[in-house]
Parts: sequence; structure tokens; C-alpha cells
Amino acid sequence: MFTNSLLRTSLMACVLGSLSLHHGAWAEPHTHTGNRGNAGQPLSFSAEQVAHGAQIYATTCAACHGPDLAGGHDVPDLGPYFTTRWASTPLDRLASAVSHAAPLMPPQDTAALVAFILHHNGVTSASNAPLPMEEARLANIRFPAPAPPTTSGKPQGR
Repeated sequence: MFTNSLLRTSLMACVLGSLSLHHGAWAEPHTHTGNRGNAGQPLSFSAEQVAHGAQIYATTCAACHGPDLAGGHDVPDLGPYFTTRWASTPLDRLASAVSHAAPLMPPQDTAALVAFILHHNGVTSASNAPLPMEEARLANIRFPAPAPPTTSGKPQGR
């Protein structure tokens, strides 16, 4: 018999897992970097959003995704593999995935959680301006691709 918490956790894992496959889980990693959207819009989030997102993550997400965002048996990671899969994806899709996983979360909490995930994965903010909450504005900002691995400070070729 499932409890509400277990059922919600299972549903979240299924939603995020299927969305991660939809967003190219098996695709070749991107090698471009940057913190600008597709229209040159700088990616910005505030330190307050990151701190608030960390609190939300600790109380809502860490039980499944782990304190280090590494994921688990049936739960996708939210770290390096995640950033490779989501590279160049508009942030409204990530906000939508969070909203579907936690449907009662207010938009400002969703934006804070997205800001925390970005920050935790080494994305830098162009300013201390908050990440927008509106999906239409998030659609113009893309998840930055991780930098290619380096050896001795030089990018590696393929």
C-alpha cells in the first residue's frame, strides 16, 4: 500500500525521469558555454533566490535527489549529468518540470529552486537580479552548457 508521500515521490521520479529522457539524456554533450539566453539575455539570479532554493531543496527534494544532488536508484541526478542533458534547453522547461513534480509550489519557489540548481552546478549570475518567475520570460533564457573538461588548463578535443 502506497502512502501519499511515497506515491508523490514515485510520481516525481517518473515525471523527472521521463522529462530527462525527453531532453536528450542520451545525446552527445554540448561543448559551448556561457550564461546568456538565446537572444543574448543575461542569465541572472539573486543570492536570496539561491539561499531560498537551498532551503526548499533541503526540505522537499534532498530526500530523493540526495544532499549533493547526485540522485539515486530511480531518481535522476541534478548535477553534472543533469546539466549536460539540459544544456541549451529554455529554462521554462525546467521550471515546468519542477512545477509538475511539485504542483503546489508557488512560482517564486520554483524560480528559487531553479536558481539553486543553476548555482549548485557552477552557473554564475550576470548580476544579482532575480531569475524571473514568468514562464514566458524563462523561455528566452537557456540552461548554459557545461564547460568542456580540461587537462592542464587546456580544453580537451574529441
